[in-house]
Amino acid sequence: MFIKEFRPRVCVLVGMGGIFLLVDQLLKFFARSNQDFEYHIIGKWLGWEYMANPGIAFSLPFPNWLLVLITPLIIFGLVVWLIKLFADKAADCYLLIANCLIISGALSNFIDRVLFSATIDYLRILTGVINLADVMIVVGATTIVFGELTRTKKKKIGQAL
Repeated sequence: MFIKEFRPRVCVLVGMGGIFLLVDQLLKFFARSNQDFEYHIIGKWLGWEYMANPGIAFSLPFPNWLLVLITPLIIFGLVVWLIKLFADKAADCYLLIANCLIISGALSNFIDRVLFSATIDYLRILTGVINLADVMIVVGATTIVFGELTRTKKKKIGQAL
């Protein structure tokens, strides 16, 4: 019953996450294969540039072995949360989409960590170089935060009336 009822939503979300993951991995493959290629749209502030990032966000140093150990636990927790969201018929759609984006982004960066001991970044934005997986994680996390803030605000307004 559970599977049949939610199969369309599961397929759409897994498909969306899979497409983002595939696109990010293809872009990373292109970046690794063409490490000398650079293309800037606005000076050195916006464009394409290869960078292997052995650290975490903002290139902060962090042991790769620890990231390879911890990341699957985090992804597993997010998958469990996603399954619980599917079971909750009142779950907001933004939570499902945001969670799927975070899982896909984390999985893509985890693949890089396992294969190359670094994440492959390729999008130069201002002073940093990021990848699509980073964007997915940030968009997903931001969506959850703002969605929850909005939901809490609506709930307070509803209780005040």
